[in-house]
Amino acid sequence: MSSGTSAESDFHRALAELLAQLRNERHTSQGTLAAELGLDQAAVSRVESGQRRLSVAEAFGWLEALGLDSDESAIKLRDLWREFGGRPPGFWNESARV
Repeated sequence: MSSGTSAESDFHRALAELLAQLRNERHTSQGTLAAELGLDQAAVSRVESGQRRLSVAEAFGWLEALGLDSDESAIKLRDLWREFGGRPPGFWNESARV
């Protein structure tokens, strides 16, 4: 897993859990999802176990393959980021300015 902040790690862990949950809810095997995505089953397993992180584009592709449209995918990713990935106050955040 690549390095990053704890919040980023939490976000990627939550995304991996969401993807596995959606796949299971749709009664889809890792192999079936992998075929849809043009990957092998081991790649799906690595993502779901948190061993590999997805880019934003990849996450949208996975969510689409799991039946979500682009709006639903954007909302899911936004909500995950708000809950798990939010950045601490910094220069660009209004809350950090005094």
